[in-house]
Amino acid sequence: MLSGVALITGAGGCGIGSAISRAFAKSGISKLVLTDLNSKTLEQTITTIQQSSNLSDIEVIGLDGDISDTRFVDTLFAEIKSKYGRLDYAVNCAGISGNNKPTDQSDLNDFDRITNVNYRSLWYCSKKELELMKYQSIQSESKLGFESLRRQRGSIVNVASQLGIVGRPDAPIYCASKHAVIGLTKCDAIDASPFQVRVNAICPGIIHTPMTDNALRPGLKQGEKDLQAPMDLTTAVNIAPMKRMGTPEEVADVVVFLSSEKASFVQGASWVVDGGYTIN
Repeated sequence: MLSGVALITGAGGCGIGSAISRAFAKSGISKLVLTDLNSKTLEQTITTIQQSSNLSDIEVIGLDGDISDTRFVDTLFAEIKSKYGRLDYAVNCAGISGNNKPTDQSDLNDFDRITNVNYRSLWYCSKKELELMKYQSIQSESKLGFESLRRQRGSIVNVASQLGIVGRPDAPIYCASKHAVIGLTKCDAIDASPFQVRVNAICPGIIHTPMTDNALRPGLKQGEKDLQAPMDLTTAVNIAPMKRMGTPEEVADVVVFLSSEKASFVQGASWVVDGGYTIN
């Protein structure tokens, strides 16, 4: 389904970004650029891909760093441009959970920490991605043999949340950051359409990841404060008609589809993958 160069942020560990990275590797991509704040979990993702059967010919590059630091992002995209000269797919997945407090009990540090990762850094990555994609050539031959009408210069998928569509108690900053991602997606899709670049968002529900399960999270360093402890999500899970958490792989499959030319007429959409949470 895919070919060329892909970038995935937030790719470390056993969460959604890692599952997307593995799904891209299995879908025909030839060059994969992965980044995460945690160098150890990023290496785990890379090792898993490299040790998988039939994936030995994929070139995987990992760069660990803080996606909310524009200097790191500049370095990341300079590396992509220097090494490959193009970017065919981007998945902006890096994100953190909220502070689990209402507005009047939050402070500017809470706002800046969550917004800088979930929205500001995603906006800056989108800027750099569009700068590369809008003027690059369309690959000479679609791997799927689609007619020229369906071909694209690039595809961006932004990872928002079901809480970018609805609200919940004690999450105004997080919800607002994900609503912002959806708004950005719509506007970028309009501006990118004349250049045959597609921009869409995916809105995961409650997914079994380190953000929702303490047992999956890497241990904290000595003296390090836990800034995004998971909540008790039993009630939220039961709101969804399917009454279970989703898996990272279920989200990854939709991301691969949205990235590919099979989704060639999907533009500016926010696809919900939430077991029905937002319809109930």
